[in-house]
Amino acid sequence: MKDSKQTMASDADPNSISIDAARKVIFEQLPSIQQTQTVPVLQAFGRVLAVDLTSAINVPSFRASAMDGYAYRHTEAELTLRIADTSLAGHPSADDASAGECHRITTGARVPDFADTVVQQENVEIVNGSITIKHGSDLGHHVRPIGSDSAKDQPLMSKGQRIGAAQIATLCAHGMSNVEVIRPINVAVFSTGDELNDAGTALPVGNIYDANRALLASMLGSSGVVVNDLGIVKDSISALEDVFERCRHADMVISSGGVSVGDADFVRPVLERLGKLHVWKIAVKPGRPLTFGKLDQQQPYFGLPGNPVSAAVTALLFVQPAIRKMLGQASIELPRILATLNSTLKKLPGRVEYQRALLEQDDLGNWSVSTTGLQDSHVVSSLHKANCFIELGFDSKGAQAGEKVTVIPFAHFADPVL
Repeated sequence: MKDSKQTMASDADPNSISIDAARKVIFEQLPSIQQTQTVPVLQAFGRVLAVDLTSAINVPSFRASAMDGYAYRHTEAELTLRIADTSLAGHPSADDASAGECHRITTGARVPDFADTVVQQENVEIVNGSITIKHGSDLGHHVRPIGSDSAKDQPLMSKGQRIGAAQIATLCAHGMSNVEVIRPINVAVFSTGDELNDAGTALPVGNIYDANRALLASMLGSSGVVVNDLGIVKDSISALEDVFERCRHADMVISSGGVSVGDADFVRPVLERLGKLHVWKIAVKPGRPLTFGKLDQQQPYFGLPGNPVSAAVTALLFVQPAIRKMLGQASIELPRILATLNSTLKKLPGRVEYQRALLEQDDLGNWSVSTTGLQDSHVVSSLHKANCFIELGFDSKGAQAGEKVTVIPFAHFADPVL
């Protein structure tokens, strides 16, 4: 599994593997959540569809007007037409009309059977209750056909679709009040380290406040993901064994810290005894010491680095895709764009590097990107100051001002740029 070229690069670790190789191993080990729930459509935001859906009705179920105007026979476009009735949304007019007659009609209203075309109101002249069409419409213009949105019995949505606002609107438009979704995935999260304290408590000398659990809960928590915060775990084998026992009913377990090779880093040996280790060290910066394995109940386990930015990057690259896969979603790559670099970036070959940056667009629509400054992995403030990552490839030696670089805009850690 090792990438042979990594041993030749100055920032490489011969024991690390590539991002793609790590994802392959991780994805092969992930179970699939099969249990489903039926929930009200209005409560389904963020959930994953459990079944394929077909349209039970035609939408629209009648020919509808796309404009405020007048419904008429196209063959009578040259005539002066008497306004004989009015079709309002929800209050249709009669279906019949005599020769030389038209109906006033509003947007969304049912087009009467006699009419085959609608002319918008701006293109007619009204005199004494009759219209003269100044600018004619093509046959069928401004008439929405039956089923033009969705036809009855045709595919509507596919299993694995994540339900957002547009999907909720679509389901409601098709008369669906309930929908079958994958049950939420239960994720247990804890931090390790004798130096960690919860925010709001007194801070002893030499200690720091734990930001990682809040970061991960904010990144991962949603209507489809239930995050169980198990708190701070001390640096000892017994404490780790105890917390892993408390995770027996979780679908996934995530820790941060304690996965390196320090004297007080016990996660790896405990994992090797209680489960199975599959991945340790990935050629990415920040975030090389990432551990992935499975506990004795076969739950996937991610041991993220302790530095907050490293935890954020590895959660974005590995944990979020893993959750999507377990819920049956398609694996979607993060969107990337090219932007002009405003300053020089330094980098050693041997790892893919993600630098926090600020992406901006000028009045001409040109994208430019600037680093947020210090890129050390403990600088959590760099995440809220940034709105993107600059992605520098494995063999990259940095980039010069004026070069085009690959940028990943995000809404994961701060306000989105797009």
